[in-house]
Amino acid sequence: MGGLLDGLKRLFTMPEDSGSKFVIFNIICDKCGEEITVRASKTSDISRVYEGEDAPSGAEYFLRKEILGNGCNNLIYITVYFGPGYRVISKEITGGRFAE
Repeated sequence: MGGLLDGLKRLFTMPEDSGSKFVIFNIICDKCGEEITVRASKTSDISRVYEGEDAPSGAEYFLRKEILGNGCNNLIYITVYFGPGYRVISKEITGGRFAE
């Protein structure tokens, strides 16, 4: 009976977050050098690009975000455009740099 119950539990339990719901960026603050991990939710942080908007060719989604680390009061701004499958088409940053 335990095998059946374990199977049902797995069926109705939400899986652990595998990162597939988020796009993750690592950035470094220009002012203090702090490395900050930014998790952008595909459902609430990232928006669809609509026809007529000024966006790179092939862009389907975009993210604009203000980031504030723990080390200082420097605001970092990122703008990222994504194509199909949330593939990054272009990214810009002010006040920091993307960690490679």
